Amino acid sequence: MAAQQEESLLARCEIPIIDLAHIGTDVCPMKSVLRRIGQQLFTALNTKGLAVLVNHGIADEKLKAVYADLDNFCALPDGCKAQYLRNPENNHGYVLPGMEQFDTTKKELRHLFNITSLSAASMPAQEEVPEFTKHAVPLAQDLTNLSRVILQALAYAMGVPPSALLESHAGMLQASGANPSTMRLLYYPPVPPEDAGPRRAPDAPHYTRCGAHADYGTFTLLAQDSEGGLEVKLNGSDKWQKVGHLPGAILVQAGELLASWTTNVLPALVHRVVVPSGAYARARGRHCVAFFCHPDNEAVLPPLPLRAPPDAPPPAFTPHTHLTLHHRILNAAHHLQKRFRETYA
Repeated sequence: MAAQQEESLLARCEIPIIDLAHIGTDVCPMKSVLRRIGQQLFTALNTKGLAVLVNHGIADEKLKAVYADLDNFCALPDGCKAQYLRNPENNHGYVLPGMEQFDTTKKELRHLFNITSLSAASMPAQEEVPEFTKHAVPLAQDLTNLSRVILQALAYAMGVPPSALLESHAGMLQASGANPSTMRLLYYPPVPPEDAGPRRAPDAPHYTRCGAHADYGTFTLLAQDSEGGLEVKLNGSDKWQKVGHLPGAILVQAGELLASWTTNVLPALVHRVVVPSGAYARARGRHCVAFFCHPDNEAVLPPLPLRAPPDAPPPAFTPHTHLTLHHRILNAAHHLQKRFRETYA
């Protein structure tokens, strides 16, 4: 008997799938394809909050290689990992479980390594994780290039010159430190067995993998394995729903800065990662790679002539005080630093 398919948004075909075949490169894109994809992406982010990208050109083997490297890093002695702890000034480095917290009622189980610089000196040493830099740098470059394609597609859909968005995001993963864009490698370890079952001790900690939040920047690209656990609240809904898995696909979702800049026409997607049910799933780790695309710290984003699609009015706009001042977006660096202070212990 065939295994029953998990009930999820992807299984129900409720997430738009956008095919990037024939789009060209970020330096020389096919403009007609770029315009079509931009409109598809704009509509998806406006109505759903996320989309799935296929034929994006990033090989699954590259992702599996960095997953293995992160596993090897997490297996290092604590004292060795400690020398790579996250630097608050540039957000680069290792974050151990509990350092970043979104749900204060549960213990969040995840290891992550933020990459904001591609310098070999900022990566784990070769004698500790031999191929970390060799695998991480090309993947970061691929995700940066894909982000540049998405920026140009969105620009067409929003009625601004593609060059304007490229210029305001020009410093992604460059050594200058003028842009906070980040490639994040994540490993969610197995859940301790005492967390489940009728014999669970009353004082035992409750666990989750990542509490509910929206990302902070322009948009996020997310590649994940098949272990599951990602849940979202679609635009206009308060119901948590499983996303599911499409092999080889990359998710794209709007962040808080894009939501504020578009006056919530493209709302930031609220999401979380829960502990799966079942002993087998709970005993397995989960891996993913997230690329957080941010504007440059001092970027001036171009004014938007956009309007919501006629049959898809945006949700009511309720700006966060740290995002807006008289309906004008604050400096991107100020917003990001405030959000880091709220989530890092």
